[in-house]
Amino acid sequence: MTALGLLRSERTKFRTLRATVRLLAGALLVAGTYGFLFGTAAARDYKAASAAAKAAFDPAGAAFRAMLLAGVLVSAVGVLAVTAEYATGTIRAGVTAVPRRAFLVAAKAAVVALVLLPAGPLLALTSFVASQTALAARGVPSLALGDPGVAGAVAGSALFAALLGLYGVALGFLLRRSAGAICLATFLLLLPGMAALLPPGAARWVVTWWPSAAGAQVFAVHPGAGALGPLAGTGVLAATVLALLLAAVAVFRRRDA
Repeated sequence: MTALGLLRSERTKFRTLRATVRLLAGALLVAGTYGFLFGTAAARDYKAASAAAKAAFDPAGAAFRAMLLAGVLVSAVGVLAVTAEYATGTIRAGVTAVPRRAFLVAAKAAVVALVLLPAGPLLALTSFVASQTALAARGVPSLALGDPGVAGAVAGSALFAALLGLYGVALGFLLRRSAGAICLATFLLLLPGMAALLPPGAARWVVTWWPSAAGAQVFAVHPGAGALGPLAGTGVLAATVLALLLAAVAVFRRRDA
């Protein structure tokens, strides 16, 4: 099978997975709902804040917070692109048609990434508009799409979403079970949100260097002192995903489908 034929085959298999469409629709709903809720919470905090806190208020803080929650569903898209074939047994037919298993992993990864690249900006725009609408409706300072840094964050969400999908693909090949892979993916993605439970030194490391936290710096319209920049943070996430994909290829080559 040629490379183009393999990509077409993987695209066809992906399109037949109804769950992926539902997951992406759910991610859009999460981005809008939680974007609005985060904006509402930020507006409430602003109203109750001191004059000094109001002067330091940054509406960008609520703009893309929902993206990590939506990212849980995005990563599940990558997981199901792999584990659905294990569940039905069709992975064996794929291995028979494409004996070089690394090519099969690469084709699945490419299809998932191509689907999620345009999905990322749509999710980011939804989160941004919902959160800033909630702020503006309560008379709290808000951002517009034309403000500095906003367009870059929205554009960067394409890469963020694609990387989370590839992260899901890698876990799908490593674990082969939908429930286990999605649960592990969710825990690892949301771990920075539990950093307060860790010792101070570990907490600082997690919120700075943990892949999902680092990757989310692409949404930092105004990066904080000591935080990774958008490019560095994306690099940390990309390196982690690459390592997982290489591990997935190695494991997929050595065990039975």
